[in-house]
Amino acid sequence: MSNSRGKGSGKEIAYGRRAVIELLESGLEMTELFVIPGGTGDVFERICRETERKGVRIVRASRAEIGRITRSEDHQGVAAFYLSPDELDIEELISHLNAVPRKPLIVVDGIEDPRNLGAVIRSAEVLGAGGMAYRRSRSAGLTPAVVKSSAGAALRFPIATASNTDIIIRALKKGGYWVYGLDASASESLWEAELTDPVCFVVGAEGKGLTRLVKEGCDFLLRIPQVGRIGSLNVSVSASIALSEWLRRSMRKMEQGLDLSIRR
Repeated sequence: MSNSRGKGSGKEIAYGRRAVIELLESGLEMTELFVIPGGTGDVFERICRETERKGVRIVRASRAEIGRITRSEDHQGVAAFYLSPDELDIEELISHLNAVPRKPLIVVDGIEDPRNLGAVIRSAEVLGAGGMAYRRSRSAGLTPAVVKSSAGAALRFPIATASNTDIIIRALKKGGYWVYGLDASASESLWEAELTDPVCFVVGAEGKGLTRLVKEGCDFLLRIPQVGRIGSLNVSVSASIALSEWLRRSMRKMEQGLDLSIRR
């Protein structure tokens, strides 16, 4: 399923070569492509070729014009308008994932920096997560900057929203997930935890971590062992480490022919 979200009524913009390639492959409807005249490179040529094949209008525009359209100088000479998909709610995400082999989920509790949210989505997709959920309030949302930072993964990755994180956690528990909150002050280490499938990792906002209510809603709180003096990890790095540990263990189980998952 290349695009798990339905078609919405609004227009959005994706910019950057990797993001536009992902848009072309996502199944979403592109309506217009802006490119700089004389653009070069294999990826640039592929974008133009695939857009022409789909019968989508291509507009030649200066680098400055594309910068004004995208409100960014980091557009790499390409930008595309597309019909934005409807957002999933958490029950729809769980239902979608029930139809495929269980993969971990990431829940982000109020990440406001678009680059951090995009990096979390990119890492989650690369490391085998099945989807992500986030609260709508005090969150970056799926903006063009998030899509760009995710290298386009946000266009193809199942993402759900809810009004608050507590609703997400309760729905995941009802759906059979074990919820592990990443918290630097937790007594149990990520390395020591059992990580019983199906797994959900919850990561907190930049500089704040998980709120008290979110901590209370998690089944377990885990810390990532650290030996340096900085004292904290970037939220996208924390999510990547947790998912990497899940992936490492899952690959080992597959090699041993084991299925150690326990349903609630």
